[in-house]
Amino acid sequence: MLSRLIYASTVTTPLDPTAINFLLSQARLRNGLRGISGLLVFDSKYFLQAMEGSQRELSSLYSLLVNDPRHRDLMLLKFGSIESRLFPSWNMAFAPADAAHRAVFGRRMAGLHFDPYTLHGGSAEALLIDFMTVGADLSEALAQD
Repeated sequence: MLSRLIYASTVTTPLDPTAINFLLSQARLRNGLRGISGLLVFDSKYFLQAMEGSQRELSSLYSLLVNDPRHRDLMLLKFGSIESRLFPSWNMAFAPADAAHRAVFGRRMAGLHFDPYTLHGGSAEALLIDFMTVGADLSEALAQD
């Protein structure tokens, strides 16, 4: 059964661009082997991530993420069956939640700061779709790194 899982979390220690690129390269490799696709949105404080694949693989991966020391306070925003993938060709696309993309997350969040904990399942999914639509070129380029 094909499923989508969306969660938010808080970074435990600062991640510089090198650390983010390493995290993304690891995720892309593992996700490719597991048949998982998705999108990671990150600012200097928070992660918002959507992952798509089999329910079993997503459950297994989420249990690993809960114990990952790079982040804390994981909040499951949505987990359920889907008919088709939103991110079929991205093992793990990336979009920064930075000032350049404020217009994207500003449509779904009050204020000027990215805070995925203010979202519920539907609004988190809509925000990820917005990032995918607006930042498709960026995400595809980064997904090839």
